Amino acid sequence: MQYARVGGFLGVSRITGPTHNLLQLLLTNMQIPNPICERLLLQSDAGRAQLNEEALVEAVLKGVAEANKELGTSYSVAHIKYVEGDSPPEEVYSYLAQSIVKHLASGGEFVSGSPV
Repeated sequence: MQYARVGGFLGVSRITGPTHNLLQLLLTNMQIPNPICERLLLQSDAGRAQLNEEALVEAVLKGVAEANKELGTSYSVAHIKYVEGDSPPEEVYSYLAQSIVKHLASGGEFVSGSPV
């Protein structure tokens, strides 16, 4: 996986054979009841099946909550960005969200300026 910082967003990309996923999160320590969710569309994704945004948001929030519980942190998601035509299932975004929080909490490097 590759980790990047784009503006205030922390992102991770995962490519495993024919599947690919990108997730970018704007994290805060304030409680955000309804994070903004933004779909990124790539021209190469035209005509591909779309991810279920509601399931994706639920998976992201679950992943951050699980990482917070494990690490004793208190991150909250303010804004989510994902690529509309990325590979399902949506549950993989729970894992990606956890990995962002764990990478951040462990002092892992996020490459600056790369769109992941």
